[in-house]
Amino acid sequence: MVTPANPLELIDGRIATPAERLPGLLEDPDDGSALGPQRASAPKAVELALAAADRAWEDGGWSGLPVDARAAALERLADGLAARAEELALLDALDSGVPLAITRAIAGSLAGTLRAAAAEARAAGEARPLEAGGRRVEVLRLPWGPALLLTPWNAPAAAAASKLANALAAGCPAILKPSELAPSFSRPLAEAAVEAELPPGALQIVHGGPEVAQRLLGDRRVRVVALTGGQATGRAVAAATAARMVPLQLELGGTNAALVTDDADLGAAAEALAAGMTKLNGQWCEAPRRILVAAARHDELVSALEAALAGRTVGSLRNEATDVGPLAHRDHLARVRAQVAALGGEALTPSPAPEGDGFHLSPAIVVGAPPAAAGEEIFGPVVTVHPVADDHEAVRLANANGDGLAGYVFAGDRERAFALGRRLHAGEVRIGGTNLVDLAPGSTQSFWGTSGLGAHGARQVLEAFRGSRIVGEEDPSLPL
Repeated sequence: MVTPANPLELIDGRIATPAERLPGLLEDPDDGSALGPQRASAPKAVELALAAADRAWEDGGWSGLPVDARAAALERLADGLAARAEELALLDALDSGVPLAITRAIAGSLAGTLRAAAAEARAAGEARPLEAGGRRVEVLRLPWGPALLLTPWNAPAAAAASKLANALAAGCPAILKPSELAPSFSRPLAEAAVEAELPPGALQIVHGGPEVAQRLLGDRRVRVVALTGGQATGRAVAAATAARMVPLQLELGGTNAALVTDDADLGAAAEALAAGMTKLNGQWCEAPRRILVAAARHDELVSALEAALAGRTVGSLRNEATDVGPLAHRDHLARVRAQVAALGGEALTPSPAPEGDGFHLSPAIVVGAPPAAAGEEIFGPVVTVHPVADDHEAVRLANANGDGLAGYVFAGDRERAFALGRRLHAGEVRIGGTNLVDLAPGSTQSFWGTSGLGAHGARQVLEAFRGSRIVGEEDPSLPL
């Protein structure tokens, strides 16, 4: 039987229950009922995790393995996650509020994430010879060392799978700290890691809130950090590691703008935007947040958006017919409601939410708010709609907030759409849609502005955990 709110630690190859209870509760997003306490690893357990990862680095228990051996271990772990996909789906749904039909699809992809990282590591290799007139000179790509992986509550298992797959493939022993609000996936992950016979110290899982995170971030044995989270958390991580110049990969949020031109197909744009703003209940970092539409088409687009949202069902995360589930936790629901109220516009909510004690929220189209009021990410099924005079104003407002994770363009003319897309300060600009999957094989995107540090892409994420070193025979003929 799947038991939520019972996370597991994994330290030096051994599984245990986190010893400490935090003040907060984990609650069922459907009805607000208590699932169990939030838990934290004891200080001694955190120290043991750091020591185990450091040994696996310094002694070569993980970092010293050949790439093929690390890749094979990842493939065994992938098999274990595939066998536990249904359990992972239910646990993620309960931790995030995302409908089970969606988390089931995500859980089914996790094994592929690990296998892809293993294949990428094999293809990338670790050494490249340079032409040096007969001398031996090599450029090496080597693991930075123990990696701290801080994962969010909105897509907990998927974010963890991507980070640990690439860290381990690169040769970095990993210390994974899930969000204290979404720790449940750690149970099947820890069990799968033990079953896969990962070497002791290769993967550690510890739990807790900001205090545990700060303890880990401040430790000299942590050599690289990867985080998915909000901008405030990203700044805190950067500040905590700045003195040691720790390499960072920070995927943060954004107020992602969608441009809708005067010649766009408004019906198609509205359907795509309604899908994008409600995907994962609006709890995904690349969701469209601000719609900048040609003023003459504003009212028509708003009506089309209302019609598109009216066809979406807000309901239980357990119901296969649900399009939009509850938000992940009680405090987050209160925050989103407060943010919507602070915008100053009118919130249109054509999809009614269930009554009761759950954390459901009707998707909202906010009209009449000044563009400057939409300067903060609202991490839920909410968009603001703003009329613009022309393409120039649309681009200016789209880029005004200083973040740059994703952008969207809906235009009737292909060349106009691409010209607008090239002007948006974002790492990924989608034209005519709002899907989650990559635009094409080989897609890469940098995190622009305050949306983070680093990049997405199969090779880019792997390389975030590696550094370059050149080793070679000296040239005695050089004058200096």
